[in-house]
Amino acid sequence: MVQPIIHIGYNKTGSTWLQDEVFPKRELGYLSFLSIEDRTAIYRSIVKQHALHFDGTPILEYYRSKVEDSKNQGLVPVFSAERFSGDPHSAGYDTKEIAWRLKELFPGGKVIMVIREQRSMLLSTYKQYVRAGGPRSMKHYFHPPERGSRRMPMFSFEYFEYDPLIRYYQELFGKENLLVLPFEWLRKDPQKFIKEILTFSGLAASDEVLKQLPFQKKVNRGYGPITLRLKRPLNRFFIDNTLNPGALFSLPYGAERQIVE
Repeated sequence: MVQPIIHIGYNKTGSTWLQDEVFPKRELGYLSFLSIEDRTAIYRSIVKQHALHFDGTPILEYYRSKVEDSKNQGLVPVFSAERFSGDPHSAGYDTKEIAWRLKELFPGGKVIMVIREQRSMLLSTYKQYVRAGGPRSMKHYFHPPERGSRRMPMFSFEYFEYDPLIRYYQELFGKENLLVLPFEWLRKDPQKFIKEILTFSGLAASDEVLKQLPFQKKVNRGYGPITLRLKRPLNRFFIDNTLNPGALFSLPYGAERQIVE
């Protein structure tokens, strides 16, 4: 069975741009697993299943059916899900479990990880937290309450220590099968960044093809200070989700953005 390229994030390192503009490009040689149907199947099979009930058979069958389709022959399959590197708002508590599952399912896979300078990463993560419905101030978000901390994982600075996860993926897949890139390359020298990914994937593209990629396109733009200040208190009353359970009301998903954006 053809083994995939597995892009695991991190969050806030250009993942959405890669998912929109690079990995779906068949002309680059990729077979993308990024449709809504793909993402749902991958999330349910690899991320959401309880550790004691994990069964990878459904996702493997789904994967084989797509890879072995005659119209997809010769393409390199690629998974891309920043959730594979854990969730920063819950300290990446399941990163090791997810890595093990990926190895169990795709032992010959090759893994791409993108990391980012931690100070800018922390600020961007907090903005994402507020955007997703979080109500806590920056000070309280970065220093969650100790009371009850054994019951529910919350933010931890340890999540942004990249070395342990890098070493674990190297142990599982081999050093030669892990590519770690700095997000700053995507900003400063995007063609070099993409060339590294293509080479690692066993693919190549001319400079002319690379120049056509929309490197200037911005996705998931972070909130500015005014929007951040407006939305955070709004979340406490109107956004009922796992980052803010118990809100008085629950607006439809995304509705609050029309108010503050």
